[in-house]
Amino acid sequence: MTTFAKSSFDATGYLASRPTYPGRLYDVILAYHRGGTSHALDMGTGPGFMACALAPHFDRVSAQDPSPNMVSVGLQPDTGRVEYSLGAAEETGLPPTSVDLVVAGQAAHWFDHARVWPELGRILRPRGTVAYVGYGELEVTNRPGVTSIFRRLMRGELGPFWSQPGRSIAEGLLDRVPFPITPTCEEVVDVPDLEGAGVPLADKIQEPEPVLGEEGWEAASAVRIKGSTAGRWAIRREWTVAQLDAYVRTSSAYHAFAAAHPDDTAKRGHGPEGDVVDRRMAQIAKTLGADGVGDGDTVAVEWPLVLMMIRRE
Repeated sequence: MTTFAKSSFDATGYLASRPTYPGRLYDVILAYHRGGTSHALDMGTGPGFMACALAPHFDRVSAQDPSPNMVSVGLQPDTGRVEYSLGAAEETGLPPTSVDLVVAGQAAHWFDHARVWPELGRILRPRGTVAYVGYGELEVTNRPGVTSIFRRLMRGELGPFWSQPGRSIAEGLLDRVPFPITPTCEEVVDVPDLEGAGVPLADKIQEPEPVLGEEGWEAASAVRIKGSTAGRWAIRREWTVAQLDAYVRTSSAYHAFAAAHPDDTAKRGHGPEGDVVDRRMAQIAKTLGADGVGDGDTVAVEWPLVLMMIRRE
């Protein structure tokens, strides 16, 4: 995660190349939320995607991130309701019982939850909600050969350069992120699918160990909505090979790889003989070309989603 804080990290490029969450995801969070609408907090806000999406629904949104680069490219909406600042989930600096909803998008895998849950218990108002959102590895929809090439890049050449354990927790759809208290609910209900068709949340609630036996949380409200390779609960986009290339190059792993392998990085832009990303993208383009997908054409890509939520009493 420290990669994002480096002055050389291209936060603007990162902003342009990240997938954003579908609107229906926010519908589910807001339908679940039973608290007030005065103040929301977006922890690890990055460029502010979630903060901006919540702004129409709350009087005020605090958008915190530990990286100055991310805060500097915040997507301040015209409403002026979003306040960007440096901050960490473990120590928000916000007053007690001052927040109605806390969200974290593709950030919870970095948190020290033994410190975060007590902090959230401190700042949340009664009936306040915590919603962690994450997504797993990119797949090229219904093209396992192309997905395999892409993953050889992400897990192979770039694999040693991902910050751990955060990367593996994200790939595991936050299974290793604990709730503050052991969930008691065994059955789950359906919620609207992001495509509107309806999808079961899971067969059963995951039951991780409680962190510190935290009190004041609704154990029966804890829920994980997890995606699958079927893509029923997923982020979906139509991307070109160039967009796949940009997605990789704005990752923290590529940034670390480039710093460690300047000779390889210097070959960038020379097609199949270029750097590590060029070489893999050339393989992907060749494979797609055999299926009639030309330069500049798009293919469907998707990321399985996870949403875990719990309410204060």
